[in-house]
Amino acid sequence: MARRRFLKKQSKTEEVVDSEESSEPAVVPDRSRLYNRLAGMFLILAPLLFLCYLLIFMVPTLPINPFRPHGEEALATFAPTPTLQSTYTPTRTPTSTSTPTTKPSPTFTRTSTATPKPTLDFRTTITGTARASFLATRTPSPTASPTSGPTQSPYQYTAEVQYQFAQLYGVNWSGIAGLVIGLDLKHQPGIGVKVWGDDPLGAEGQLLPSGTAPQYGPSGWQFTLGDRPVIGKYNVQLLGSNGETISPIVEIDLKGDPRANLAYVIFRQNH
Repeated sequence: MARRRFLKKQSKTEEVVDSEESSEPAVVPDRSRLYNRLAGMFLILAPLLFLCYLLIFMVPTLPINPFRPHGEEALATFAPTPTLQSTYTPTRTPTSTSTPTTKPSPTFTRTSTATPKPTLDFRTTITGTARASFLATRTPSPTASPTSGPTQSPYQYTAEVQYQFAQLYGVNWSGIAGLVIGLDLKHQPGIGVKVWGDDPLGAEGQLLPSGTAPQYGPSGWQFTLGDRPVIGKYNVQLLGSNGETISPIVEIDLKGDPRANLAYVIFRQNH
């Protein structure tokens, strides 16, 4: 019994010691120096970050800008795609530009004159003979001679120029394009279109057949002059299968206006 009491006392003393040890507060490591260093580092980085944002805002093409614009590369590699998702179709109804000719109205010329029947004036004389007198015939009025109308154009095709905004390519483009329409108001592909003038075409110019730019229509054609609105003067003319000129020279004057960076020429056959 004594041994059991001794063991109980010993276990109680151990529990008291354990409770006293557990009641002591835990030692927390001092991290104030680390926090101070982090705060100082953020204070140094804040103006640097502000300076970077300011430089990117002023010069968006800097290498430090992860979202810098790529407008110049896009312009350098730009090529018109012949997709028809936003094709342009001229809304104007084709009208014939041929010179009207006046046909003289037929005039009828009298070929025969009415011959009156002779009227006899019977007057009995002493000798019993009769005399006959004839009435005068009518003379026809003079007829007007026909007059000839104006002559037709010496060329088979005449042209109409429209300066407009290039809807297919936007502001960063400039060029000359158009259509070739026949007498039946249908497209005529395969007709030579020559353009020459200022840079980049030069005096020699370029020659393309109609129908190579279907984004404008079955007889569409196009000459790209640059990736921005240009200033220059150019000439456009249609050539036949043997190289002969079948239209007058159409003068194009581009003034660098982004709202009129496309010279749209429609050739129409008149005879």
